[in-house]
Amino acid sequence: MSKKIAVTFKPYERTQYAYDKLRVCRKCGNYTVLADRVCPACGRGSLQTVPDAARRNFRRARQGELLFALLLTLLAMLFADNTEWIAISAAAGVLLTAGLWLAQRRSLEPWTRIHTDRMFARDNNRIRGGLIEDIRAAEARLQAEPARAYEMLREVNTLLRNDPIRSLQAELLQTFVLRRDMDLLLDPLIMDGFSPHLAGYIGEVARLNRDLIRESAIQYCLRYEPQIRNMHRGEDILAAVAGAAVRMKRYIELHPDFIRRYAHKLPKDRLIRLREVLSQYPDSFGPLRLEADEAYRVRFYGQAAPQTGRAERS
Repeated sequence: MSKKIAVTFKPYERTQYAYDKLRVCRKCGNYTVLADRVCPACGRGSLQTVPDAARRNFRRARQGELLFALLLTLLAMLFADNTEWIAISAAAGVLLTAGLWLAQRRSLEPWTRIHTDRMFARDNNRIRGGLIEDIRAAEARLQAEPARAYEMLREVNTLLRNDPIRSLQAELLQTFVLRRDMDLLLDPLIMDGFSPHLAGYIGEVARLNRDLIRESAIQYCLRYEPQIRNMHRGEDILAAVAGAAVRMKRYIELHPDFIRRYAHKLPKDRLIRLREVLSQYPDSFGPLRLEADEAYRVRFYGQAAPQTGRAERS
């Protein structure tokens, strides 16, 4: 087994919408999610977010309307018969231009959302092409800068989500020394197919940050439980996930059989936590309660209960 390397990740910037990370070049129209200052296609520092590009197009289009209103005002003043009509034309023109400007200002955000959607629909292939180029840029750094390659793939996965990208991220993560203080992600990496790298990563996350073990990770372990059990220290991975699950009564209710199968391998603090939760519901979780009680007796008293009806582990 290759030695893991110590790395440091940049904090992951979370946005309200996935497309908030996407940027487009004003010069060449290339799309990217990489946090670089220059466009990876043309090398110019002209990247902007898609909503900003939409606003820019809006302002450019509406400038013509304002200029047209000013032109009408000047023509009205030019053909006015006397000073009074010149003043009236000027006042009407100012009111018209001001009203148009206010209307444009109020419609900026709604129009921006509409035009942003239009840009996504129009440039769908170009966006996908830009993301593929981002993946290639990340792959080029796999050997020299694996941590930077992971960060780049992490950004691409925000918009282009598929198993190959997730699998490569999980494989990279398994080459790093992971720490509790790292900004780790798990839900975005859950894939459809089985990956021993992802399973190993789930086990590490379960030990480092139990709060990241949510329903999607538990379901993944249930779906591929036989494959994970056949891995090196596979039962330890499943036990770590079961231990993380006992922090919430909801997970105990949803997956009592899964937790029961690994109760005998739970760390002491997790086993105590499980029994504390079960003690609040004396009429529920019968098989799980029997297994947890026996695991507790073996762990703390060194012997199993003198009974033959022990809950069968599957």
